[in-house]
Amino acid sequence: MSATHTLTATAASKQAPPQPQLVVHESYKPADPHAGGRGKGFPSMFKANPKEKQFTWEEVAQHNTEESAWCYIGNVVYDITPWLNRHPGGKEVLLLTAGRDISDLFVTYHPFTDRAAEVLAKYKIGEISSTEFPQFAPDRGFYRECRQKVGEYFRTNKIDHKDPRAGLWRLGVFLALFFVSYLVLAQGASAWSWPVRFAFAVLLGVAQALPLLHTMHDASHLAIGSTPMWWHVMGRIPMDWLAGASVYSWYNQHTIGHHVYTNVQGADPDVPVKIEGDIRRITPFQKPSTFYKYQHLYLMVLYGALGIKFRIQDVTDTILDGSNGAIRVNAQSNYMLALQAFTKCFWVFWRIVLPITYFGCDYWSFAWTFLVAELVTGYYLAFNFQVSHVSPEAIWPDVHFPLSDEWAVNQLLTSIDYGHGSWLTALLTGALNYQSVHHLFPSVSQYHYPAIAPIVQEVCKKYGVRYNYLPDFTTAFKAHVKHLKDMGEQGIEVPHPHMH
Repeated sequence: MSATHTLTATAASKQAPPQPQLVVHESYKPADPHAGGRGKGFPSMFKANPKEKQFTWEEVAQHNTEESAWCYIGNVVYDITPWLNRHPGGKEVLLLTAGRDISDLFVTYHPFTDRAAEVLAKYKIGEISSTEFPQFAPDRGFYRECRQKVGEYFRTNKIDHKDPRAGLWRLGVFLALFFVSYLVLAQGASAWSWPVRFAFAVLLGVAQALPLLHTMHDASHLAIGSTPMWWHVMGRIPMDWLAGASVYSWYNQHTIGHHVYTNVQGADPDVPVKIEGDIRRITPFQKPSTFYKYQHLYLMVLYGALGIKFRIQDVTDTILDGSNGAIRVNAQSNYMLALQAFTKCFWVFWRIVLPITYFGCDYWSFAWTFLVAELVTGYYLAFNFQVSHVSPEAIWPDVHFPLSDEWAVNQLLTSIDYGHGSWLTALLTGALNYQSVHHLFPSVSQYHYPAIAPIVQEVCKKYGVRYNYLPDFTTAFKAHVKHLKDMGEQGIEVPHPHMH
């Protein structure tokens, strides 16, 4: 029997609402695969209303500032500029999404209310005639029922799905472990033997990763607390001040890119944008090469540099190039740029300069313990991220073809769960072992995932949607390595449900 379990139901299709009538333009053509789809655009799926003003996605994309902020949902374009300073969730998140297709972002960040849609309606200014990336098929009822059932759970039990208390006490524990390790290592070889320093370097690396997986991750999805101040502070303490990286860069890569276009070749920033030339081959659309034959070995080494890579790409990609993979990055204000520069300088000071100049740590002891801690953080994050999507059990849509699945269905087919019911696994992974639930409900605090996972699974049974599940992290990790090895074999393509 396969280690993968699926949840299906044969009668599901009869219970789902009828599919909306969409018109795919005859002029639809794939973008240039060598360009990764970026900047090419696609015709709208929806039939145009001749009475409405039509806009191209390029026209909407120009309105991505505080002076003029537009967006579109489905085929409807909105000018949300007057709403920026009145938005209960703050201005920052709206400016992050300005000039974009927010069809799927909008519903996932307002999962239990229709009030936001009612408010938005009055800002309609026309229709979109083309989209930057292909759009998913509209919800046929599956995601609507998921939201209804999960929302009912929170209302019935009078639970705040963004309650910050569970995240706060965990953050306190993680920070205590981090700074105890930091103080031990700062004293250098004169105070502690090398085995002790090695152990605390490992602990510091783990303690640096855990606040990112818990507090920062929830904050980046507006899932800890209910005000912009919560998200700003809880996101930047672990990411910008503690780790020296940029939560704004993470917003673009993870929240705007990966969570919308999960595993979509040419759109998801976590997936190689182009079909050739990347250091790894993880999708069946990438060209095979003998170079990848041993990627299951050399990537295990390179994963350790993930933390260092993040800090560099914050500047080279997000600021200088104005992109994160295929995702355009809206320009930051001078204040936010100054804050990012300050936090990076502050990190260099307290993390590197202070141990050597103030505590008197010798250079050699500092260098190797710093390297160990950074590698541990990189491996810890990379392994947790990779097993959740880069697996033989996940599908790989492509940006150059119409996305036939609904968005919510694609989230489930591209995500891998494991180790349900284990509080330790949830603690050590930041509940990424409930990846499917996280992708359906990113704005819900991760500490509720164990309770709502069975609800989602029941709806999956009703609609015949596959729910990928592996028994534990070890099995998930082995599946990830197998995927790398299979994809690295010259000329071999891993079969996926959407490949014909």
